Amino acid sequence: MSIANSLLYNPAVTTPTIVVEAIQLPALVIHGGAGAYLKTTTAAQRKKRGQSLAQIVTAAANAFPQGGARAAVLDAIARLEDDPGYNAGYGSRLQRDGIARLSAALMDGSRTRLSAVYNVEGCRHPSALADALQSRGDRNLDGTGARRLMSELGIEEEDIRSPTSIARWQALIESGELVDRECAIGDAAAAEVELAQRARLPIPDDLESPPPNEEDRYGTVGAVACDERGSIWACTSTGGRGHEVVGRISDSATPAGNYACPLVALSATGFGEQILDSNVCGRIATRMLDGTDLRSATARTFKEVAAADGLYGVIAISRDGHAAYAHTTEACGVAWIDGEGNVHIDAHGRG
Repeated sequence: MSIANSLLYNPAVTTPTIVVEAIQLPALVIHGGAGAYLKTTTAAQRKKRGQSLAQIVTAAANAFPQGGARAAVLDAIARLEDDPGYNAGYGSRLQRDGIARLSAALMDGSRTRLSAVYNVEGCRHPSALADALQSRGDRNLDGTGARRLMSELGIEEEDIRSPTSIARWQALIESGELVDRECAIGDAAAAEVELAQRARLPIPDDLESPPPNEEDRYGTVGAVACDERGSIWACTSTGGRGHEVVGRISDSATPAGNYACPLVALSATGFGEQILDSNVCGRIATRMLDGTDLRSATARTFKEVAAADGLYGVIAISRDGHAAYAHTTEACGVAWIDGEGNVHIDAHGRG
C-alpha cells in the first residue's frame, strides 16, 4: 500500500504501509527507525541507508549456524550500535543536559523472558547488558544498576557522544529550542513541535526542515529473528528521542516496544509515548496468541494506529515463517534476509 506525504501538524498517514511475506527460516529482520524524514534526506541518502541495513543484516545472519536466533539479533544490534549513523550506541542523541542515556531490551520468545537496561550512561552496547541479564533473576536495571553491571562484566565506560551529536545538542541549546525538529528518522519531530505549541513553548518562525545533511542519523534500531529450531528473539536499542527532558525513558526497553512470545517477535520504533500508550508489540502478539495470523494481526492493529494518528512502525517475524513490517510514518528503514539468502529492503531504501 502507498503512503502520502506527511503534513507538518498531522504527519501520520491515513493508509499505513504494511508488508508481509512468507520467507524461508532461519530469517532476520532489522530496522533503523521510523519517522518523518523524506523532507530531511535525499534519495541518495535513503539509498545509502538501505545499503547499510542490507549489509548489516547479511553479515549478522552469519551468526545463525553457531548461535541461532539469539546470536543473530545481538550481532545485528551490536553492528547498528557501532554505527554513528543510527540513534543507538555510539553517536546517540543527547538529552537536554548533553548526556547520552541509552536503553535496550532483549526478549526470548520461547520462554517469554525480557531483560532490559534503562538510561545507562557511557555504554556503547546496552544490548550486551540486556543479554547478560537474561540468565539472572533481576533482569531489568535502571542506569545505576546498569553501570554496576558494566563494572562487574569488566566493560569500561566510554564517551559515546560523537562530534555530530555534540554539535547538534549545542546548536539546540544555543537556539533555545525545546524540541529537536531535525530528526531524520526514529521519532516524529513534527508531532513534537505540535505538542510544544499546544503547551505554548517557544517555536521558531521557520518551521521548514533544514537542508539534508550527510551526517543526519537515522533512528532507534531493532532486530527480530527466528531460526530453524523455532527459537525466536527480539532486541531493540535506542538513544531516545533526543533533546528530551533529563531522565525520560524510551519505549524501546519495554514490552510495548520490544516483545517476543512463542509465535512472534516484534520491535517498534517511532513516537515512544504513543507506542507505550497502545502497547503495540504486545497488542499484535496477543492477537496472534488468540489465533490470528501475523498479516491479520498487523493489519487490524495498524488500522487502529492510523485512526488514533499514531506515528510509529514495527518489524515482526513469526515462527511459521513470515516477515512483516508496518508503519504510519512517512517511512521506516527495514531490511531482512531469509534462509535462502534473499535480501529485502524497504521501498525508500532502494533508491
